[in-house]
Amino acid sequence: MLKLRHALAALSLICLFVSPAIGQEALPRPTTAEGWRDLTLSDLAAARDTLNTQTPIPFDTENPAYPAWLQEGYTQAVARAAAVTDQSGYYYTLAFYLSGFGDPHVSVNSSVELPAATWPGFVAASRSGGAVVVMRDESDPDAPQIGAQILSCEGRTLEDLAAERLYPFVLNEQLALDRRRAATRLFMNRPIPGAPPPANCRISENGPERELTLRWRDLPNPAEPYWTAYQTASVGARAEWGVSEPSPGVFWIGIPTFSSGGDTGAQLDQLVQDIRARATEMRRARAIIIDVRGNGGGNSAWADQIAAAIFGDTVASRAASASSRQSAVDWRASADNVAYWRQWLTETIIPEFGEYSDSARFGQAAIRGMEGALDDDPPIWRQGSANVEPSGGLTQERPLSSRRPFAARVYMLSNGTCGSSCLNFADTVLFVPGVQLIGSATSGDGPYMEVRDVTLPSGLATLTIPQKVWRGMGRGPLEAYQPDIAYDGAWDDASVRAWVMELVAAR
Repeated sequence: MLKLRHALAALSLICLFVSPAIGQEALPRPTTAEGWRDLTLSDLAAARDTLNTQTPIPFDTENPAYPAWLQEGYTQAVARAAAVTDQSGYYYTLAFYLSGFGDPHVSVNSSVELPAATWPGFVAASRSGGAVVVMRDESDPDAPQIGAQILSCEGRTLEDLAAERLYPFVLNEQLALDRRRAATRLFMNRPIPGAPPPANCRISENGPERELTLRWRDLPNPAEPYWTAYQTASVGARAEWGVSEPSPGVFWIGIPTFSSGGDTGAQLDQLVQDIRARATEMRRARAIIIDVRGNGGGNSAWADQIAAAIFGDTVASRAASASSRQSAVDWRASADNVAYWRQWLTETIIPEFGEYSDSARFGQAAIRGMEGALDDDPPIWRQGSANVEPSGGLTQERPLSSRRPFAARVYMLSNGTCGSSCLNFADTVLFVPGVQLIGSATSGDGPYMEVRDVTLPSGLATLTIPQKVWRGMGRGPLEAYQPDIAYDGAWDDASVRAWVMELVAAR
């Protein structure tokens, strides 16, 4: 197995265990506007307290925007809570607070179904810096035709509308995928207080332009075709598990996640075995496509094993070393974080990797370190070097040489989801000479990581909180790898695969 790139960052987790923030059972759902306001204030306070007591944020002097927003964002969210009258207001007030950190590893998700969405009779997708219609209500003669361009809404650019009405609550303007998703999300409405959906737009249909008044309506019945179109337009299809050979000498490796636990651990183990079984054949072939569409991270131990299986231990280790920096992490010591790690180690890491594996030793070290710092002031455990290198710039340091380590050309296919452990994987794969990133830019990480989930007292929403902050990280906050060959077409599986195969054939 490839030696872990950073002993201090062996695991970057998509959390599977959910624990209460404070020991209360879920509260009954309110039936009045006053009840929703009170519940919003209660869960806001619990969210702030959880971030204060379970994360490094309140002690982070190196990233001062985080502790500043911990307090200022809370104050602003409390002020917004005065206008809450229903579940949408409740949820998006929480989302405003958590989204304000601008970090993918600090977030809130609804634990229950949000109020039903509405649509204006069409679905839009980002294309060529604008938006085009990719699905329409065929029963509405006024609905824009497939392929129509949406030029502006309410006399403003779509980018301006997204900045005002989406990004304070959902998505992140700094990430390429979220900018693409915004073009679709603007035309799906779940009421956000103070951020109404567009009322009218200017569109172009094969040249002529016209004004269109948007008539917001219930989703089609059944709604499944709509949601399929919405998913394809905004994010696209996920990679399909496994190793395939769609054309002689072209091998396709689908890795939709690195998450441990459940069925995925077994699927990842099988994938490693399948890659190793055909590794020699693949390296001598024409091309290898490493498909990470939909992969948002998981467990970096799996990422390291897969990189070693594809490239071989020597090549993968050399690439991982080339992208490494002297760094450290500061863990927030708390009884709840220690309990989480004990459960994670017992129920997931040891069954998947073994009691004496690098992953298990990493988890045991995290437990010992946090336990030793529980009574410290501040309760922070430093793992790694006392002196670290400056953060940022790693994505610009990829090898200039195009000399491949073996005959096959290697492409890493991204649709923009690749973050967390998937980005750690990219730090190895893209530092192998000759490998090209195709499709979309990757996602980006903030300095915070190692997440777990905490259910708020109401039971209606779940926080994702980080347990450590990285010092001297190679990639700066939200720094992404940019594609060597970009794709600007439809993100359904068939279209993406056809584009990739054409690209490979032309080489």
